[in-house]
Amino acid sequence: MKVRTRRGGVSVQRGFALIALLALAALIAAFLIATGLNITSAGNSNEREDRSMRALRKAKAALIAYAANEQWQLYKTSGTYFQPGALPCPDQDDDGDADCTGSTSFSMIGRVPFKTLGIDDLRDASGERLWYALSHDFRKMQCPSANCTTINSDTLGQLTVKGMAPATQVVAIVFAPGAALDLRAVGGPLQDRIAGHNDPTNYLENFNPGDNIHFTFTSTGLPTDTSNDRLLVITQADLMAAVEPVVAANIERDVKPLLGDYFSKWGAYPFAVALPPPGTQGAYLGASPQTSGLLPLTNTATFTWQNPTVTQIPPGTGISIVDSWSCSISSPPPPQTVTCTVHYTSGTNGYDDRPDIRLDVFLTNASTAFADVPSPTTPVNVAILDGNGNTAEYNGSQYGYWSPIGSPALTPTLTLAAQADGRGALTYIGRLQNAHDMHNGATISFTLPAGYLPRLTNPNIAWFLLNQWYRQTYYAVSLGFVPGGVPPGNPAACNPLPATPSCLTVNNLPPSFAQNNDKQAILVFAGRALDGQIRPSSSPANYLEGQNATPADFIFEHRAGTATTINDRVVVVSP
Repeated sequence: MKVRTRRGGVSVQRGFALIALLALAALIAAFLIATGLNITSAGNSNEREDRSMRALRKAKAALIAYAANEQWQLYKTSGTYFQPGALPCPDQDDDGDADCTGSTSFSMIGRVPFKTLGIDDLRDASGERLWYALSHDFRKMQCPSANCTTINSDTLGQLTVKGMAPATQVVAIVFAPGAALDLRAVGGPLQDRIAGHNDPTNYLENFNPGDNIHFTFTSTGLPTDTSNDRLLVITQADLMAAVEPVVAANIERDVKPLLGDYFSKWGAYPFAVALPPPGTQGAYLGASPQTSGLLPLTNTATFTWQNPTVTQIPPGTGISIVDSWSCSISSPPPPQTVTCTVHYTSGTNGYDDRPDIRLDVFLTNASTAFADVPSPTTPVNVAILDGNGNTAEYNGSQYGYWSPIGSPALTPTLTLAAQADGRGALTYIGRLQNAHDMHNGATISFTLPAGYLPRLTNPNIAWFLLNQWYRQTYYAVSLGFVPGGVPPGNPAACNPLPATPSCLTVNNLPPSFAQNNDKQAILVFAGRALDGQIRPSSSPANYLEGQNATPADFIFEHRAGTATTINDRVVVVSP
């Protein structure tokens, strides 16, 4: 009996051990299965998160590229107006195209306009198209028009993100809306994406339109049961990092020729406009002797011909003296005529008495704005009457009514030159016919060219003017090349420092420039304000960094290093 009992106990103990082992194995298996499921679930969640974020990054990159790409804008938007920094309106009816209806006064929200951007139909992990909010001041509009936006480096965004990743003055936001949620338990709506297919509240949580300009969104980080939106912001820094190099290149392409054309006509560069930036383009009138500041891009300056003056100059021939003269200008509109009557004395017979004269007529504001006139030509056909009012003799000479006789001979010339007093001078220089045959007098008449601003209506610079990029474009000119400076062509007109007058020095220029200390004029594109800079301002240090912030020393520098240190870009006008 004892043996049986012992054997039975051993069997029972072995049975319990087996059961325990099986239970442990089951627990381990359950743990492994649960762990595997959790890993799989986490992996799926991470993969979905990655899919949504990849789509958002692609949309952000495409929007920024659109803002910086001239051909992309012109191809994808009707019209011919390039607006650096402008973003397309959202797609408000889910057809893939940008819809600017209703954007006159408000910021906008809709889907990413993938057709306008020329990209794939981007979707998030739930299969929903991406959504897109745009600040009112950055929307792409056909300009000029009443609704035209003004976009430049000082334009700020109007969107705000709160919560886990706060941001202010945001330009635009792209969203992955995720699956529809039932928010009735927390006082929200049941997101109905059929009935409210184009209503953002059926896709986005924590969206507050505010005053319809300053939208506010709240980011909750990882998706939850009450908020599953994923978002990616486009800041001003994001946008301008791509746009500003394009603006600098276009300033070189479109604006720099404005200065070259002016110099070819007037023999100097115009005076600058002092900081701070004036309120309107019409107030951008330069002032003597300002050699650095902003471009004189006024579109309202008055250009009036005035004060014709006759001056006798050497050498002439004989002993004749101009003893009196009088001039008048016909009333506007152009073409206007200048008429000057000159009386001059003669010697014994008067046949050798031929005075040389300079006849100046002055154009107001010519050296303080981009005044343009037709290229001057030799005045072969200037009408001249003699002292008795008869047609002058010798009209068959090679110089028309001017005298070709004398040693040295004097070929009549017509020149234009910018003046230190802010005006421009049109100057005739010629030798009058001999006093005897002219009866000691001459009446000279000629038609004046019309002063006007043709380049400021050129469509090539519409982007620059309409968006006021000139408010961030600094202008500096050597003292030898301002109106009234040392005449160009004189070796002393522009000398390396420390000689006077000095050239401008620009450090960090590309290797294509042979030297850096011989610059006559430059443009410095300031770009967006960096930390601590306050605009508008009368101080260059609130626009420029490094050497550029102290223009009085004539030393400047092209951007070198990161944009957090200096973001100035120099465009050399000459040489």
